[in-house]
Amino acid sequence: MPPQQNQQIMQQITEAFNTGNEAIIDQLVDPAHTDHTPFPSTSADREGLKRQIRAMRQAFPDAQFSIEQMTSQGETVNYTWKMVGTNRGQLMGHGPTNKQVTHTGTGTVTFRNGKIVEHQSQDNLDDLLGKLGLPPLPHP
Repeated sequence: MPPQQNQQIMQQITEAFNTGNEAIIDQLVDPAHTDHTPFPSTSADREGLKRQIRAMRQAFPDAQFSIEQMTSQGETVNYTWKMVGTNRGQLMGHGPTNKQVTHTGTGTVTFRNGKIVEHQSQDNLDDLLGKLGLPPLPHP
């Protein structure tokens, strides 16, 4: 699949985060998808990604996600994303803080046959929690 089409798919995935429309995930993410860095309390599969979207929409109902930069090489897309939202719901066991935050991260996805089969992110959840005045995640 041409790199431009993979980038368009990433824009559609962002729309799933912005709207909570999980049908987008079913359409564009392979059932055998593997996330090497799943969101806390989710699984590393496609259902885990949908749980992550629900958790983020619950915690930040007004969240707006955007892709700030994106590059493609073959079936791999690297991207930098940004989220702006107000914490009005539960997040990782913490109640709402009503604070608005901007959170950023990077990710890499791999495509096969026009669907996302693999994902890895590099975002600092402890930074997000700190911006909200919450304690960091426990680290083993």
